[in-house]
Amino acid sequence: MRRIILFSTLLLMLTACNHPFTANVAMDAHIPGAPKLSGKLYLSKSHLRIDWGPFSDVFDLNKRTGWRLLTGTKTYMDLGDKDLSTYVPKITNGSLCPHTQVPSACKLVGHEELDGRRVNKWDLWNPHGFHVYFWTDEKLGITLRSEIGDATYQVNNLREGAVADTTFELPAGYTRYEGQWRP
Repeated sequence: MRRIILFSTLLLMLTACNHPFTANVAMDAHIPGAPKLSGKLYLSKSHLRIDWGPFSDVFDLNKRTGWRLLTGTKTYMDLGDKDLSTYVPKITNGSLCPHTQVPSACKLVGHEELDGRRVNKWDLWNPHGFHVYFWTDEKLGITLRSEIGDATYQVNNLREGAVADTTFELPAGYTRYEGQWRP
């Protein structure tokens, strides 16, 4: 019976990720001099893209890798699993706790509704001495809200909508950037 439930849950998540979705996103790091970011999220066929204006993050959710596209310079840099964890935390057997910095201090706080979506609320302990909270969409597995100290990430107005496959491709003419870049 448990195997059937796990298989059904996995099938539901894979089916949901194959339907295209769009949403509005906002991030506020609450760091003096750092800009508040707002943009657009696109999700389709196990791919995620978040356009933040001066840059975009694009991921293959199955491979958990992607690129940061720097639109002004037509360059890109490789992104990995750690970069994706804010947007789509890695979940094993229904829990993101095994993949946190302190798994023993991670817990599922409960279930809530956020912007009309059913979410799981997680409380993670950061070794630097503060709590990190994630609200993950039960069907899609993506983060709809996170709070890391004063910093917030928020997804609003998530809805089904057409998304072209080319949205998730590395644009022609972009060159790979090897250095470090921060918005």
